[in-house]
Amino acid sequence: MLKANWIWKKQQDYNVYNQTIIARKSIELTDFREAKIIITADSFYRLFINGEWINDGPCRSWFYHYQYDEIDVVSYLKSGKNKIEIIARYWGVGTFHNVCQQAGLLAQLEIELENGGRQIIVTDDTWEIAEANAWIRNVPKSCIQMEPQEIYDARFEKGMRFEKAHILFEADKGPWKNLNPRDVALLTKKSFSFKSFLESNVIRKRKDLNFCVPTTRLVHPGLIEANYRTSNASGMATILELKETAQIRFFTEGYRLAIDGVINEDGHYTLNSGKHLVLGFAVNIANHQKEKTIRIVDPPDSLRLINPIDSAYENPWCWISFPEHKFAYNDLNWGKWDEDDEGNNLVNEYLEKIEAYLVEVSSVERFHQVLGNRIENISSDQMFVEDHYWRFLNREVLGSADEYVEQPENLIHDNGEITIVYPSEAGDIELIYDLGEQNIGYYDFDLWADAGVEIDIYGVEYITPEGIVQHTYDKIWMVIYRNGMRYITKQGRNRFVSLKRRAGRYLFVTLRNQKSPVRIRKIQLIESTYPVNQIGSFQCSDARLDKIWEISARTLKLCMEDTFTDCPLYEQTFWVGDARNEAMFAYPVFDAKDIGSRCITLAGQSLERLPLVGSQVPSAWDCLLPAWSFLWNISVWDYYFYSGDVDFLKKTWQWVVQNLKGAEERLDQNGLFSAPFWNMFDWSGIDDQHSTVLHNSMLLVGAINAAMKCAGVIQDVEVEKWLKNFGERLCRGINKFWDDRKKAYPDSIHEDGTVSNSVSQHTSFLALLYDIIEEKNREAAIRNVLSPSDDVVKVGSPFAMMYFYETMEKIGKTDEIVKSIYSGYIPMIEAGATTVWEVFPSSQFRPGDFPTRSHAHAWSSSPLYFLNRIILGIKQTEPGGDAFKISPRLNGLTWANGTVATAKGPLTVSWRIFDNELKIKITIPKDVKIQFVKNETFSDYQVAVEVVERRNF
Repeated sequence: MLKANWIWKKQQDYNVYNQTIIARKSIELTDFREAKIIITADSFYRLFINGEWINDGPCRSWFYHYQYDEIDVVSYLKSGKNKIEIIARYWGVGTFHNVCQQAGLLAQLEIELENGGRQIIVTDDTWEIAEANAWIRNVPKSCIQMEPQEIYDARFEKGMRFEKAHILFEADKGPWKNLNPRDVALLTKKSFSFKSFLESNVIRKRKDLNFCVPTTRLVHPGLIEANYRTSNASGMATILELKETAQIRFFTEGYRLAIDGVINEDGHYTLNSGKHLVLGFAVNIANHQKEKTIRIVDPPDSLRLINPIDSAYENPWCWISFPEHKFAYNDLNWGKWDEDDEGNNLVNEYLEKIEAYLVEVSSVERFHQVLGNRIENISSDQMFVEDHYWRFLNREVLGSADEYVEQPENLIHDNGEITIVYPSEAGDIELIYDLGEQNIGYYDFDLWADAGVEIDIYGVEYITPEGIVQHTYDKIWMVIYRNGMRYITKQGRNRFVSLKRRAGRYLFVTLRNQKSPVRIRKIQLIESTYPVNQIGSFQCSDARLDKIWEISARTLKLCMEDTFTDCPLYEQTFWVGDARNEAMFAYPVFDAKDIGSRCITLAGQSLERLPLVGSQVPSAWDCLLPAWSFLWNISVWDYYFYSGDVDFLKKTWQWVVQNLKGAEERLDQNGLFSAPFWNMFDWSGIDDQHSTVLHNSMLLVGAINAAMKCAGVIQDVEVEKWLKNFGERLCRGINKFWDDRKKAYPDSIHEDGTVSNSVSQHTSFLALLYDIIEEKNREAAIRNVLSPSDDVVKVGSPFAMMYFYETMEKIGKTDEIVKSIYSGYIPMIEAGATTVWEVFPSSQFRPGDFPTRSHAHAWSSSPLYFLNRIILGIKQTEPGGDAFKISPRLNGLTWANGTVATAKGPLTVSWRIFDNELKIKITIPKDVKIQFVKNETFSDYQVAVEVVERRNF
């Protein structure tokens, strides 16, 4: 039983933005033999015992099923005085990783004594707490999916004021309910050195005036959300004063700007000496861009900004509010707002107003006359956040910095030799390093500097052969991810490990505001991933397939945390549909049952707040993606089939039924699933911007089929009967829309009843995969899969390719899967990829001139699954790994070998061609049944098969 209390620093408001505290307690110990700590926080903690970093947490969980970490700490304790120190951080903002409730920290140290006694130390008012002001609070979010960016000013380490901790709640009395232990392994911490130093550059110093405004937080103070349809209708104004005529350039992101009533779309203005009214209003006021920016680029020295309300006020800008256009909705109704939707009307009315104001309000006098009742002064600290990402994004290389850097490669090696960076009057100094492969972890460095040096560390995944940096910012994809941090030095030695895990391959380390040499002993990454045990393997006579398998496995590892995630860099989000793919890949490679079952549970718990299983969980973005909801049902069967865990199946059964009941309530008059949710399945150009999209109904049939198999296992006859009827009704509805002329299904039915003119491969392969297609149309559907005509929308992403491949396997075209893997993945290898990409190089969804957005996206790791199934021929045929069919397909290779993890233990197949003989060896776990099946690729060879039982070492 938990006896600990939730504690924090005593303050009036516990729902504040981005607050970090340090909690500490000293304890005396003697004659102990065991010790464990139970610890959790909202939103983050880092635990130290006697100065040693133990763990970061907690893992993701819904606040109504909150989890704590339980860690054996006996090896970190000593007889005598021990010091426990915890850094705790409350994000105070909505993310795709959790739903913040309020600041809170809970810990309970349980000690078993040699004499059999027990000592318990709990968080209470005997602990000391200080606000950790070195972590700057007033920063932007890293991105919509994640917490605030990390900026650390070491000059504020001194002078922390510790005070008695304030007890908030007893363990079970706070907003965090049903506290239970973490159900997945702790992440690793492994030192990972850079592979090589690439180059050093002098970067032009920028004196831009950058004003980044947290518009959504200012409009909705204290609101925890990450929804698209949360308004940020607002504006800002200043008086710009010049002593002489000047060219002024404004950069805006999310703002529409006018000067003296003139709107220049390119942001360039020629202004006479004197005073000018600068007026800006937020646009795109309901989207995922929670901060917006106005930047004056290279302002002249004579430029001065003056507050329009009070010229003596410290903030030169004033705030303009539009309370009548304030709203905060969820995003269950996604993509299309009805014409009479209140939010849509509020947005349009606001946009009409501001367009008029921008032109009409052309002087300070008119500003006060027209907008006087809307304007107010708020402090700079409240109105702006410290955003430094723009400096990296707009870096301008002036030339080499080699003369200012001594031994830049020394900091790679933790051996006592140092790198020295000298200041340059010409600009800032930038060092670029290559990790050698994509990776994720914490930045760790040790250096000596004078106080006030600004060290920016930013990571990217890709640099083109021509040297063009692919920044983690893309207007086309609406991606703004500040993938880095700033550290400001104190005088002397600076040692630091970042709080946030970040990913990338190339690191840019930029030193700004440098007046004297900086001596760097080391900068490294501390790799942090799910602790995989790689059981699965694959090798063959074609080294290209080996490399494809290898980088697929690497990607999957990087996308495994406490859940499966989409990617290690951009989002680090548990997308439920992505996780279905990743679990299928991870079971035979890593035997990852704990993370697989955990993903199913977290997603199932979303049904306590949503009508269908959520698209990404736990999350403050309330969004449904039905394809992902239905793939969740399929993933439940996948897990049972791999593990044979009937108890877990029974535990999740209520969610399986509830999810399908929620879907049944949304059938339309045609018997199709119809809902105004986010109805995508693939980045491919499907006509899916409608409530009735046929691939949703088809995936729903797949979910019903999976649930029927589950019902059979647990013998729920009544539900099985309902499911059978439900599936038949749905199939009839789908098949009514087969187009005999086009020999295909339409993509969607439009709101006015019009049948879409667009057809795609997807509806054909899903209809085949889930046994929906009527027999008379089966051959036509197969043709759409194998040889689609030019007007058919093709598969666009490796995610959907998984289901294309499953269909190909079902219709007996497995060798075509291998050919597809060659064509889709060899270009990645040729481009030097160390992980597999979010989209194929041929995709129309490539961002600009770059081959992909995310360069490490585990939904693309299907070669892990299919190469072992096809070339090694290993296919499980009974739940729990009790039986397998083995039928290797040679595919022009001369040898292959590999292993898959099973619930019963590793299963290995190796084969090799010797002249006209094919020798196959199968090594099986104990009590596993094997059926060896010849296939037509053996026809030219005499086949010799040896089956042996695996022995324990």
